[in-house]
Amino acid sequence: MSGTEWKLDNDYKTVTITFPTDPPVDIRLDTSQIDEHLQRLGQFRSRMKPDIAFDWALGQKVGAVPDPRYVTEPEVMQGNSLLHIRDPRFGWLHYILPRDKAKKLGEFLVTQSGLPEEVPEEDKRN
Repeated sequence: MSGTEWKLDNDYKTVTITFPTDPPVDIRLDTSQIDEHLQRLGQFRSRMKPDIAFDWALGQKVGAVPDPRYVTEPEVMQGNSLLHIRDPRFGWLHYILPRDKAKKLGEFLVTQSGLPEEVPEEDKRN
């Protein structure tokens, strides 16, 4: 909503959202309420149109989370890989990777880890 103000409160434990209605409406949310809204919004977004693109176009600029915490474990029912990744914005995210996809991901990561480090080109502008 245009004109909506978002403010992290001084206690770093609550966010105040001010909607530009007449009169303005403030909503104050703590971390657990934010987490609940993120979950619900994610569930709604998964059913909305247009869908999230099925494939990712490589080479796009992104706001990636550097060096996230992660852990993997076998998924109990079928022995697939259960991957948990911590995102500081959205909490712990959980993915089940079928064995063949887990193997393929592992191979990609091993290959990429062996590539030479790219040295940025010197800036040739005047």
